[in-house]
Amino acid sequence: MAQNWQTAVWSGKDLLEPFTWPHATVVQVVRDLFEPELRGAFRDEVFATMALCRHHRFQLRTAYPEQYRRYVNDIAGDRNEYLAWRVTAAMTLRKLGRQDEATGDGPRWPLDNVELLD
Repeated sequence: MAQNWQTAVWSGKDLLEPFTWPHATVVQVVRDLFEPELRGAFRDEVFATMALCRHHRFQLRTAYPEQYRRYVNDIAGDRNEYLAWRVTAAMTLRKLGRQDEATGDGPRWPLDNVELLD
């Protein structure tokens, strides 16, 4: 069954904004999440939002694709990194008043609704 996808541009500044979009949306993330000046906490928060908004597709661009791959591989392959990221996802759910959903195994990495574009 085909979906009618909406499109949006998102900087990640308002971390909860994608939760307000009622339709499945292809989201162009306009900030380079892997630029060296960007700290890991913000990156984790953006990825938490993307993981929790499974009905959207997020498209990323970066001048640092190796940094992206390292980040994804660290969370996918290191249980401690994954658990640290899960804390960030739980805090996002708390901001939404949905802390009771912060149970279970969580999403598999890499996230299937996040795509790195060339």
